[in-house]
Amino acid sequence: MKTDRNTQAAINEWWRLYGDSMFKPDWNKIKLSAANTYEHNLRVCQVCITLLEMRIPFATEVRLKCGARPDIIAPTHVKPIIEVLWSETTEDFLTKKAPKYPEALQGGWILHDAELDYDALSIQ
Repeated sequence: MKTDRNTQAAINEWWRLYGDSMFKPDWNKIKLSAANTYEHNLRVCQVCITLLEMRIPFATEVRLKCGARPDIIAPTHVKPIIEVLWSETTEDFLTKKAPKYPEALQGGWILHDAELDYDALSIQ
């Protein structure tokens, strides 16, 4: 997916602020972890396909400066962090993972329950 100059500038700025420069992301490519369940990885794929269709740049399995590793980042999306919840609950995320994120990203996430049927509207 080709991005325009302004979108690329926004992606670069977001990554400069929050991304771990030692681990460059592969934009608009789906990376999966063998440590995740089949259902979790399938939902990551579904979300990423929706982002592609919406022409929203994304990266998966990235490392941020704060040490967090969100399932999907989409810097130009209204909420740039997308977490797929399968073996964890919203409460687990909010108590264990959310505190790692910098203040500027607090609440800037979509928590997607993979146990529910997929609905593309759930990430908009």
